[in-house]
Amino acid sequence: MNTVTDSVFKAAKAVFVVSALAMSCAALAQEKNCIELTTVAETAQQYVNEQGQTATRLAPVGKALPGDEIIWTVTAKNVCSKSVENVVVANPVPEHMTYVANSAIGIGTDIAYSADGEEFKPFAGLTVHGADGAARAAKAEDVRNIRWTYSAAFAPGATAFVRYRATLN
Repeated sequence: MNTVTDSVFKAAKAVFVVSALAMSCAALAQEKNCIELTTVAETAQQYVNEQGQTATRLAPVGKALPGDEIIWTVTAKNVCSKSVENVVVANPVPEHMTYVANSAIGIGTDIAYSADGEEFKPFAGLTVHGADGAARAAKAEDVRNIRWTYSAAFAPGATAFVRYRATLN
């Protein structure tokens, strides 16, 4: 594939990736129907604020190109009239994207990572097998799934968000 065609193909994949992730996030809880999830893909944009200082704000992704960093935010809201315990937000890192090291956040959560979507561990304990079959410490590019487990129950109407960054390959 030539470079122009390859770039157009990757840009098309980016639009697909941004659209597809909104449907791939899952929330697990005792009352699954009580937790409503919204996923947003944004980029950080520099602007000059009212004081004349350079500041950063998040803006929806219009077009993503290889090397662009996308900020994924998943908002969880309890839409029921009772509290919900054991809320877990599980999110795959989109295909054709690489997780940005140390970027996952979620206030009041324990964060776990997975290279295979089955075994989740804190990043420091995550291992993968290299081409030679030997186990090694995982790198950011090995992370394919992230899971946030909330320590507190979600009261009726409560909203919280988790976030991570990934770069388009």
